[in-house]
Parts: sequence; structure tokens; C-alpha cells
Amino acid sequence: MDCIESSLAETPAVAYSLLFKAAVAIPTQHYLLGLAFLCAVFLYNFLEFHFIEDLLSGFRGSRVSLTYNPCSEFYHGVVSKCQIIHGRYLATPWLSSPHFQTSFINFFGRAPTFRYRRQMYNASDGGTFALDWLLNSDVLGNATDKNIGISKDDTTPIVVVIPGLTSDSASPYLKHLAFNTAKCGWNVVVSNHRGLGGVSVTSDAFYNAGWTEDIRNVFKYLHKEYPKAPIFAVGTSIGANILVKYLGEDGDTVPVAGAVAVCSPWDLLIGSRFICRKLVQRLYDRALTIGLQGYAQMHEQQYSRLANWEGIIKSRTLRDFDAHATCLVGKFETVDSYYRHCSSSSFVGLVSVPLLCISTLDDPVCTVEAIPWDECRANKNIVLAVTKHGGHLAFFEGITASGLWWVRAVNEFIGVLHSSPLMHKSKQVESSEDLHPQSSIDQGPYISVADGMVAAMNNEQQPIFENLTEEETQETNITAPDAETSDKDSSFLKRCLHHLGELSKSRKSIWLAVYVALVSASALSFLFKKRTKKILPANPTPKK
Repeated sequence: MDCIESSLAETPAVAYSLLFKAAVAIPTQHYLLGLAFLCAVFLYNFLEFHFIEDLLSGFRGSRVSLTYNPCSEFYHGVVSKCQIIHGRYLATPWLSSPHFQTSFINFFGRAPTFRYRRQMYNASDGGTFALDWLLNSDVLGNATDKNIGISKDDTTPIVVVIPGLTSDSASPYLKHLAFNTAKCGWNVVVSNHRGLGGVSVTSDAFYNAGWTEDIRNVFKYLHKEYPKAPIFAVGTSIGANILVKYLGEDGDTVPVAGAVAVCSPWDLLIGSRFICRKLVQRLYDRALTIGLQGYAQMHEQQYSRLANWEGIIKSRTLRDFDAHATCLVGKFETVDSYYRHCSSSSFVGLVSVPLLCISTLDDPVCTVEAIPWDECRANKNIVLAVTKHGGHLAFFEGITASGLWWVRAVNEFIGVLHSSPLMHKSKQVESSEDLHPQSSIDQGPYISVADGMVAAMNNEQQPIFENLTEEETQETNITAPDAETSDKDSSFLKRCLHHLGELSKSRKSIWLAVYVALVSASALSFLFKKRTKKILPANPTPKK
């Protein structure tokens, strides 16, 4: 009896001993293989890959979800004829992650190569920003003289593009859009935000997420200058928010025949809470903040006078930057009041123009929680197209990722709308007082000044420039349409191009850092889980 009890007491120790011996007997390579498998599973979920899902579906992709009013004449007469948004979207297999797609479009992009024509717009408040044109004749090779612009009687549709946050006409996704739209036979103009595109800020007014005054003046100018050409608008990200807000503010009076909003944030307050919720979103928050800090540093003279410069430099999040810069410059009482005032979601019901909205469920920057589903369904002038995958402004398709799905969808929609009788016609009768005399295209020379920026030059000024290489002179064409450009003026413009290239390189490096951070953070979170938990806030914002 005592022997039995003794053997039972020794059983656990013997069992653990045997387990230890068995564990030691397993080859180290097998442990490494198991660890690699666990890391792969973690990364697959952390980076939200959907390759297996695509594989199991036979790489057929997922259907695009459409939200619209059943009584909408706009849907039945126009959108119902658009085959692309009634089909399926399949992401490039080796980019089957919203984070990979978003990072790839920003620091690789595979954008087509072409040259813009540049015009400078002087606003009535003294501000200056650039309009970068790409004519269909430039892409199709029919242009005989690059200095010849558009005639006032031209009936070719004009597509106005409004960039996203800290983006300009050189951004890869905008170059994809501009080139492919021009190939369809239309003239494209990118309305760069103030202080971007290599243009210095010449007033105390800066753009923000709800700044609609500049595009309002641009649309009025284009409508007056080319009265026979229908005008379409495409807004991307923050540019989409600005566009929808403008369409709602001006209602029937907008001189826009139709519009498209791609990856709009819709509700900035919801978006601000979303982007600081998880570790992966915080990486985007930090990257966008770095981009805004770089923008502020280019205009340090104005920001140091109008805002809290020390707070700008120390900002770690978008909300910090908005508190120390945007709210002070824009005279908003609080950050939340700024977000509420500038959100386009409250203007959706007032839109009177045919509007196609494109979003995706896995957008890592603009959350699906902010999409105004009911408001879009209630407005007969709006159709909301939502894909299951796509990332932020990416939507790569094809095995080589050479094209963007949303660009094809936008061009098909504009083509169908242009051939239909449902294009919007402005009910406002333009008068000579609608446009300020100062708010015109300035054809005068623009020179490069400090930090790669561009400023207007008086005829009396005689700046001196360094010699440029042949490569620098060929990077881009920024001659203004219908302008008489002397050799001296040309050298000024060529110098501006060199700095634009440098700015573009710095933007790529920021997104490359985000890409590396995504992969590094996921691995570190797996190996040091406890330490990662300490980094996260004690009371995270609950999911809605």
C-alpha cells in the first residue's frame, strides 16, 4: 500500500521530467519553424491581410456595395450604366492588405510620367496657389505648342482635382488620375492647396479640412473663362471632404456638372478618435502629423507669428497639431468645434449635384464608422459605392499593380454622366462682381526663393540663379497657358521644378518609414506583448 502511494506521489515529477526530455529532443529548427508560423499568423491578422479569403473565393473579388435612393433618377439614368462599380473589385494578390496598399501608393505608386502646365491663382485675400493643368492634347500627343492653352470656346470637359492632406499634383495617386483622365479626352486641372506644390504662402490664410473658399473661386473662374466646357470635380481624402462641403454650402448655384468624392473622412470628430484607437492607426496618425509639421516648417515665418510654434514642433498627433496650429490660424474655439464645423457629413443632404462617393470598409485612415449611410440614401443626387477592400486611395488591381480601380471607376462615371441629360446646370447668373479683379490667373513670372518655395516677382526685380543641368530642366513643364514666357522666366520656372522634386522625395521617405514601422511594430508587439500594453492608453476609446 505504501509503495502504491509513493509511486502516485512521484508520478507528476516523472511526467514533467519526461516532458522536459521530450522537449529537449525536439530539433531547434522545429521551434524556429513554429515561432515563424505564430509570427506569420499574428502579422496576417495585425496587417489585415485577406489573401486566403481571396484564394478561397477563387480570386473573384468582392462585389461593390451601392447605397442610393430607390427613386433616384440619377442612379437609374447614369450610375446603373456604369459597369465597373456594378462589378467586383479584386486587390493585387501581393498587396492584399490595406496597410500594404496604402503604403505602396505613397512611396512607390508607379505613377505615369508627364509634364503639367502651371498657372498661378491670386485670391482676393492676397493668397496664392497653383493650378496644374494636363490637357488631353498633351497626353494624346496632339499638342504642337506647349504654350498654347484652351480656347474660350472649347467644349472639352474640364475635370478639377482637389488633393488630400499635404498632397499636391506630384502625388502618385493624383498623377494616376490626371493621366488616365486626360487619356479619356478631357482636360484636367489639379487645384493645389495653399502652401503646397512648391508655392509659398502669401497671406495669413491657410487651407484646412473645411476650407472651401479657394475651390469656390476656382470653379467660378473656370466657368467664366470656359463657359462652354462642362466642369466636373474629383476630391480625394480631405479634398473629398472639402468638395462635398462646398457642394452642400452652395447647393444649386455651383457651376459643377457632376462630382466624385473618393475616400472622404466625412466626420472629422469620429475620424480623430478612430486614428488614435489602435497601434496601427497611431502609426498613420504619427505619419500624417510629421507631414503637417513639414508643411508648417516650410511656412515657419507665418506659423510662428499666427500659431503656437513650440506646440507645433512638439505635436505628436493630428489633434495636437490642430490645437496648436489649425485652430489658432482658423480662429476655431476648440479642436472639436473645428472638426464639427468642417465635417462634410452635415452637408450631404444639401448636395444638388450628381455625386458619386467611393469608400472602402478597410480604409486604415478614414473609418467606415463615419460614412453617412442614411444621409446618402435619402439624397436622390448621391450614390455611395463601398468596396470591401482597397486601403486609402489605393485600390490596386492586376497582378502587376499597374492600375488603380477607383481611377477607372471615376473616369467611367464622368463619361456616362457627360453623355446623359442629367448633368447639373448652375442656376446662378454670373455677374461681373462675382469674381474679384484680383482673383485671376497671374501669368507673370514666378521665382524660387527660400526653402524651395515660389513667390511672385515684380518686373523690377532681377534675381540671380545657379546654372541648371539638362536633367533638371526636363523634370516638369510649368509654363502657363497663353503666357508670353521669356528665356529668363523659363529659367525661373525650371529652378522651381528642382525643389518640387526634393519635396516629393521627402514625402516618399515619410511613407517608407510608415511601412517599415508597420512591420516592425507588429513583430515587437508579438515578442514584447506586456511592454506594448503599457504603451496603450489605460482607457481606450470604445468601439462603436
